[in-house]
Amino acid sequence: MGERVEALLRIPLAIVYGVILYVLDLVVGVVVLIQFFYTLILGRRHKGMARFANNYASLRYHILRYSSFATNERPLFGGPDGKKRCPATLTERIEGSPTSS
Repeated sequence: MGERVEALLRIPLAIVYGVILYVLDLVVGVVVLIQFFYTLILGRRHKGMARFANNYASLRYHILRYSSFATNERPLFGGPDGKKRCPATLTERIEGSPTSS
């Protein structure tokens, strides 16, 4: 795909990404608030909420890189090579998960 077409494609994608980020901003705000009180009361993090917030931060980073023309790799919808770009995940093992030993 040419650079001009790629640049023009970013306009509708920016609108889609903006809606996605707006909704996720609201959800993550609630999750962070719940995580705060969970940590305050129990003295430890909830791994699922921490993973969700980490994935959100990673997705936001990839979207901002794409929308600021720092890269041509499209988050969520795949990059120039057609491979899907996914947010990073926590490298910690989660207690009770099938992969933990």
